[in-house]
Amino acid sequence: MARTESLWDRFAAIDPGLIRLTSAMRAVLGAAATLAVLTALQGSDTALLAGGFTAMVTSLAISDLHPRNQFITLGIGAPLSLAALTVGAVLTPYPTAAKTLFLLLIHLAVRARRFGARGLGLGIFGFMAFFLSQFAQARVVQLPQLGAAVLVAFGAVATVWYCAGPRTAYGVLTRLRRAFDGRLHDVLRDTASMIATGQDVHTRSRALERRLDRLHASVLLIEGFLDERAVDRATDDLLLRHVSRVEVAAQRLAVLTVRAARTRPGLNDPGERTAGQRLAGRIQVLLHRPTMGTAPSSEHYEEQREDGPARRPAGSAHLRDCFRAVDELTAALEALGPRVGLRPECGTPPREPATLRRQAFAVERRGERDTGSLKRAATRQAFQVTVASALAIVGGHLLSPHLWYWAVAASWVVFIKNESTGEVLLQGLRRLTGTVIGVVVGYGLAALVGGDGPLLLVLLLVCMFGMFYTPSVAYWAVTFFLTCMLSLLLALLGTFSTHVLLLRVEETALGVACGILAAVLVLPTTVRRASDEELINFLLVLHHLLRATTGSPGAGTSTSWVRAAHDLDQALQSFGKASSPLTHPLNPQRGRRDRARHLVELLEAAAYHARSLAATAGRSSTGQGAECATRLTAAADRAQATVTQLIRIAHHRPGIASRAARPRVTRALSLLSDERRMRRPDQRLLLHIDHLDATLIALARALDPLAPEPGRAPGRRPHGIGPRPATPFRGTCTSAAAAVPCAHRA
Repeated sequence: MARTESLWDRFAAIDPGLIRLTSAMRAVLGAAATLAVLTALQGSDTALLAGGFTAMVTSLAISDLHPRNQFITLGIGAPLSLAALTVGAVLTPYPTAAKTLFLLLIHLAVRARRFGARGLGLGIFGFMAFFLSQFAQARVVQLPQLGAAVLVAFGAVATVWYCAGPRTAYGVLTRLRRAFDGRLHDVLRDTASMIATGQDVHTRSRALERRLDRLHASVLLIEGFLDERAVDRATDDLLLRHVSRVEVAAQRLAVLTVRAARTRPGLNDPGERTAGQRLAGRIQVLLHRPTMGTAPSSEHYEEQREDGPARRPAGSAHLRDCFRAVDELTAALEALGPRVGLRPECGTPPREPATLRRQAFAVERRGERDTGSLKRAATRQAFQVTVASALAIVGGHLLSPHLWYWAVAASWVVFIKNESTGEVLLQGLRRLTGTVIGVVVGYGLAALVGGDGPLLLVLLLVCMFGMFYTPSVAYWAVTFFLTCMLSLLLALLGTFSTHVLLLRVEETALGVACGILAAVLVLPTTVRRASDEELINFLLVLHHLLRATTGSPGAGTSTSWVRAAHDLDQALQSFGKASSPLTHPLNPQRGRRDRARHLVELLEAAAYHARSLAATAGRSSTGQGAECATRLTAAADRAQATVTQLIRIAHHRPGIASRAARPRVTRALSLLSDERRMRRPDQRLLLHIDHLDATLIALARALDPLAPEPGRAPGRRPHGIGPRPATPFRGTCTSAAAAVPCAHRA
């Protein structure tokens, strides 16, 4: 039984919250239920096609995490789909009018993306319903039957969604918590293995960083769900604080473990070996902390209780730091507990007054602040997609007067969740690659199965499951399953032929080319411009976070600081996505690729220190002496000055990056582990601000090697043009406000 639970936890860690599995199961079961009902009602082949297609689209269009929001979007999508299907069927005999209205519908569907995930989903409903009318060549006389099929599909999907998967916010949050626990266990297991063996540190550290990235992704999902739920803010804030504290403690333990593994005097030292074994054992004990519904044995509690600071073996200073990090993580896990935040409790602290939260973090939340930019981006992209679709209609009609809509679909899809020309190009190449591979495999499957209808239907549902279960980052695989599904559908309808499959590839290539052409010629946004905008946004959020966490003692709240750090993580995620065309392994410009990766690594290191700063400030906002407050204010002023200069550099970055030396690409975990250790744990806030400031200075050098370093006279130039180490240390404060020596930093 325990082994089964462990395997299930591993599966939950791979798919956090089982979101992809739930989506795939709902899509397959919804389509199967729809086809079963329509078959029982003796529906025509066109009705079966409309019902199955609509059932698939519902799972594709709805991306809300909260069950309530999912059913709201589903309820709005039903009449919208019926309206688009009706208009398409009415205009089917008039091709010119149908194509003109299709362009208008495409424009409106893209503009709806300004309303976020729900706007994107409703746009997909409208586009796909009109697409269905053209694909099935629907007529007005068929509208009653097709409309009934669409309603049956929505009803079947709603029933399946209610029966399969979590129906309440509690169920969703429980799954997300289980995924967080599973990924935390992966981090702890790799950390214990590294400290126990002390060998192959480089490879193990890269694997550990991937584990940390996955842990952070699960935290972002929890935070995103709490923002979407927004029902019991006090309970949500409690869970948010504790989850963030556990994540920061686990990241700090990983950083210190890598540092200790790199600097250990050797495993031949008996004291060092004993200390390492004891440390690995302590980390292993954390694997049995109370999680979702499990409980540790009494032996684990006894071992943890007896392994106090006085009973620890002598070891290096870095190993002693790791022991303290384990103690901190243990305390964070005890505070989190297995059920914190899942249901409102009588002991939940009262909700913070809105005025206090506003004073603590005097900036709008990221979603509110980006409303204007979302509208501008949606308007710009609406014109791009409209032009691309018009070109695809003309070219697709020349290739095939009856299958031109495939080119339109390709030109429309490459713009979904993509802003810059580089992102559109990358998405287009992924779609074309998946289509080509899918045509080959789909042809083989259809030819192998022949005319066996039931087997074709089973394989079609299997491909549908693969399409929804595949992560969105592997878009070529999503397109592969979609193309295989189309091949099987054509075989099931009796219209399968090599000519049609080749035409599918040609129409897709044409649509991708039209999308890329429109992205380049119509209101283009380059990769550099998009990444610079996201970089500036990251720096603005960081500036406000520094001002909030160090503005004045007691002025802020731990929840507002943690939410500010969450906004920073979202900004970092947006920057990583905007710069993905540059950091892609297939980017032929190796210099630009390495420089972009270097920027991402520096921002990840800065986000780590900012996240740690917010978590530490939440527990250290009281009891700080006047001397510490003076140092803290001086360090924060210096870091904010560095951020201000970085914003100026990012606004007016010179075009000399190609002549700068190509930096050595180092993973963020390696950058953090190379930082010098602190000697006084009570000065944690100052430590993180110092390291953050040093990382930001390295970021300034990476953005503009010729710019004066913050704190230098403008006339002086730093020696060399290559980026200096990520975390240089200064022994004294450069600000006049910091007259107290900063001995705590070294």
